[in-house]
Amino acid sequence: MEENGTYQLELPVVIDIKAVTRILRNGRMGDRLANLAAELAETAQKVARPRGIYRVARPRIIDSSTVEIDGVKFTSKVLNKLMQGQETVYPFIATIGKELDELHIPAQEMMKQFALDSIKTVVLVNAVDALAEHISKEHNIPKYALLNPGEIEDWRITEQRPLFELFKDPQSQIGVTLTAGGVMKPIKSRSGFIFANESGFLSCQLCTQLKCPGRRAKYDPELQKRYLA
Repeated sequence: MEENGTYQLELPVVIDIKAVTRILRNGRMGDRLANLAAELAETAQKVARPRGIYRVARPRIIDSSTVEIDGVKFTSKVLNKLMQGQETVYPFIATIGKELDELHIPAQEMMKQFALDSIKTVVLVNAVDALAEHISKEHNIPKYALLNPGEIEDWRITEQRPLFELFKDPQSQIGVTLTAGGVMKPIKSRSGFIFANESGFLSCQLCTQLKCPGRRAKYDPELQKRYLA
């Protein structure tokens, strides 16, 4: 569905228990925690309603560290290099939705809370993947990459504020708000840019959070130097 230039999507609920297990103690969780995760996954599958919005935008290089996208300025050397030669870019916001975010677990049941948090992470990762695949097919982008504010040191979390400016009202569209410090609510939400990329770029290659459960590629310090040069 398109409204005021923004496409709004209901995204699939995909809960891979193996992926949840990898997050929970790196796959070495006890039987009790494993059973809790499996039970919660069934509940989450029923209540979750992930959704996303995106739009088609035009980037313009201002200088070596500034990019203007549909009139909104962003500061990042990495983003600047990735936007070189790009005719279009796809800003997006995706979320697990308030339904799963507000699933109540009593404060004293810490193991359940831990398991549910991991399930929420998996739901979000798969929702973003589904959104990216949709954009890839709908807009004929065989190879693409993603970059998210706060994911790398060069593009700070505060850059989510100008990204939100590209959308009319994310709260009414998909229920996502932004705090003064640039943190999204629900927390298990993600924003960023999707763009055509033939080089196989993965932002994980520039991320120094080595123990991140969602890591998809090894940190590459040499590649980081080239992007920040």
